[in-house]
Amino acid sequence: MELIRAKMLLKGYNASGLGAHEAEVSYLRVLGFNENDVQFADRLRYFRNGMLYYGTILDEEYAKKVLEFTKKIYSRLKNNG
Repeated sequence: MELIRAKMLLKGYNASGLGAHEAEVSYLRVLGFNENDVQFADRLRYFRNGMLYYGTILDEEYAKKVLEFTKKIYSRLKNNG
């Protein structure tokens, strides 16, 4: 999310307030990510909120998918101008 925010700020955008996290995830479309990646990032955002605010526990299999996704998206974000 920090890389997405940085990309947005470099282009003059700043998401804040209600819906900010959704806007940040949606910005992945502007960066050329496919819809599956955007939807996975949105689910990740949703589950992260559940873990932080409600103590939701996710299983190891999902954690592995998140790590795989994070590695894939990180390199693309770093190299995407």
